[in-house]
Amino acid sequence: MLSRPDFIEKQIVVISSDRIKDLSFRNDNLLIKVDGKIKDQISLFKIFCVFIVWECTLSTRLIREFLTHWIAVFCFQMNLKPLASIGSPLAGNYLLREKQYFSTSEQDLQIAKHIIANKVSNQLFLLQSLRTKWEKEHQIIDQVKEIQKKIKNADTDDSLRGLEGSASKLFFSSYFRQLGRYKREPRTRCDWTNLLMDMGYSLLYNFIEANLNLYWFDVYRGVFHKLFFERKSLACDLVEPFRCLIDKTILKAFNLNQINQKDFSFRNGEYELDMARYQHYLSLFLRIILEHKMDFFDYIKQYYYFIMGKEWAEMPTFILNQKE
Repeated sequence: MLSRPDFIEKQIVVISSDRIKDLSFRNDNLLIKVDGKIKDQISLFKIFCVFIVWECTLSTRLIREFLTHWIAVFCFQMNLKPLASIGSPLAGNYLLREKQYFSTSEQDLQIAKHIIANKVSNQLFLLQSLRTKWEKEHQIIDQVKEIQKKIKNADTDDSLRGLEGSASKLFFSSYFRQLGRYKREPRTRCDWTNLLMDMGYSLLYNFIEANLNLYWFDVYRGVFHKLFFERKSLACDLVEPFRCLIDKTILKAFNLNQINQKDFSFRNGEYELDMARYQHYLSLFLRIILEHKMDFFDYIKQYYYFIMGKEWAEMPTFILNQKE
């Protein structure tokens, strides 16, 4: 199991140039080549996960080394839509998976309520942090506070999902008002705001999954998101409290004129990002993830101890603060 000091030294490797076609392995180093020449080399012992954007060649030997060193690999299309992942999330810890699958519906609901309460609390913080508020936005904040109070009394999964959906609808309608965005529509890319959300949430989701793999969680067994074909429900669950990081990054980038609507075009029923500009937006999201990588590590580690039933372990919470 990876210790905290070891994790601090770990790196996230992003391979995003369309010129890079070849990755190889030599002397416990990952070699990144451009036009047949070595551009960079990184010790496999220092890598936590690898994000590959665009196309490259992976040898079976390199894949074996990734697995041996517990390095998670996530492959994306150029528009940052997830393509595939390489890892071994179900190896080893059968006691943990037993805890996951033998938990009762009531236990799952209590954990889910904590996760959603954490998410709504962070959404409320972002709404209250807006410098200028209209009267309607003050009303929305009051409505979200009322929803927050009701979460602890939710007695079914459906009622909890209803409260989470209502809070999120209110949050998006108010927080992204400056961007002209009033509705979150996952995976539709119906406008450039939703496209950026999909990009940021996707990176966040995969980083959470990589952390879950450190403890051999079954990422398909969630508590709020239930078992569903090919959905990694636990990763979907634990990304919820951290979505606020992506939301704030998008609004901050917009206010700093780091988002140019001319970078986006509409084609085949959805918005697309100019390929020459994707690196810029990728960097925005990776920067915030790297700034909080220890928060992710500590959260998942605490969640592991909680699920394993350690007497001193409490359900973890991620809280935004004024420094964010």
